[in-house]
Amino acid sequence: MLKHLGPYIPAIGLGVTQIMGYGTLMYAYAVLLPHMAEDLSLTLSTVFGVLSLGLFFGGLASPVAGMLVDRFGGRYVMTIGSIVAAVGLTSLSLVEGVIGLFLAILLVEGAGRFVLYNVAFASVARLDNPVPAKKSISIITLFGGVASTIFWPLTLALYNGLGWQSTWVVMGVALGVVCVPIHFWALRGPQKDHDAPQSRNDDDWPELTGQARMRGMLWMVLSFVFTGYIMGAIMSLWVVNVQDLGHSAGIAALAGAVIGPFKTVGRGFEMLVSRNMYPLFTYFLSLALMFSGFAVLLILGFTLPGVIIAAALYGMGDGIKTIAGGTLPLALFGAKGYGARLGWISFVQLGVNASAPFVFAWITQVYGGWYSFAAMTLCLLAGLFTYFFIPDPRRHSIAPA
Repeated sequence: MLKHLGPYIPAIGLGVTQIMGYGTLMYAYAVLLPHMAEDLSLTLSTVFGVLSLGLFFGGLASPVAGMLVDRFGGRYVMTIGSIVAAVGLTSLSLVEGVIGLFLAILLVEGAGRFVLYNVAFASVARLDNPVPAKKSISIITLFGGVASTIFWPLTLALYNGLGWQSTWVVMGVALGVVCVPIHFWALRGPQKDHDAPQSRNDDDWPELTGQARMRGMLWMVLSFVFTGYIMGAIMSLWVVNVQDLGHSAGIAALAGAVIGPFKTVGRGFEMLVSRNMYPLFTYFLSLALMFSGFAVLLILGFTLPGVIIAAALYGMGDGIKTIAGGTLPLALFGAKGYGARLGWISFVQLGVNASAPFVFAWITQVYGGWYSFAAMTLCLLAGLFTYFFIPDPRRHSIAPA
């Protein structure tokens, strides 16, 4: 059994580190930053503004991380990244003001670009492994989907028992103890030579070439930006907007808690049927589910069943979209330069999406939660519209490489 499990060890190992990575480097902020703001005599808007700046400038590291994986593989890139991330998390326990908070978050989020999904996807694609990269990406995201479900209550429990300073120390130590050895050992082994003329992607998908390649990149990135723009707003405004639909804070939180597990459900479904799903269809399925969730929310969101069903549909779509974010660029443009390509896409998305919480919060404040959700739905419609302009390489005449 262990012999058959061997080729899956990199994906399983990276799946475990994504739980730790997203749990400590992303989800812990929602619990700890408000308490830090109170103790540091800062406003809530100030600390979340600092977080937005840290995410934006930390995103500058994404293309660098991708290019390093393309050149050297992911073993040392992710190992060193997890060491720096652990140090950065620990440094958050020492901040005494807004400047220190910004520098610590900048260190954490810059290091995070070397250990989170995009680098993990590029690392398994770079390995010379019999498991197709598409399947490995599905396995990694299947694990990562439970990060919020585990770490929101865990972080709150640690804070209640230890305070925010000690919680950051525990987070940093745990990240280092778990992730450093996994990244070092799970990613060892020979690497593919994507510069070789015969190199193709795992499922022998044809690549876009010429003008179709340029159009494909433009429309894919635009679609990713539109559909990704709502993610930060959902995390920060879900409870407020659902309350504005007429629900209590408890019901809003309950419905929000449905999103995380259904991300995993969606990823599990995708993994079961992925052999028969081309990434363009996977991406369309994710957008259709997300749009269906928002449609239910706008029409039936004032009822308890409506808001729960909406959260479940959105969660499934968002979970599948994470997989498509890794597999679609691989299918359309091939394995050569894959890491750097994901890095640049991530940088563009982070740069644009940093404004989303502020934009949708303004809409909520001025017009109300229903209109804020309606604006998010329009973003998804824009993502669907641009999706239909992405060329399908299977329907184009492909010149030999």
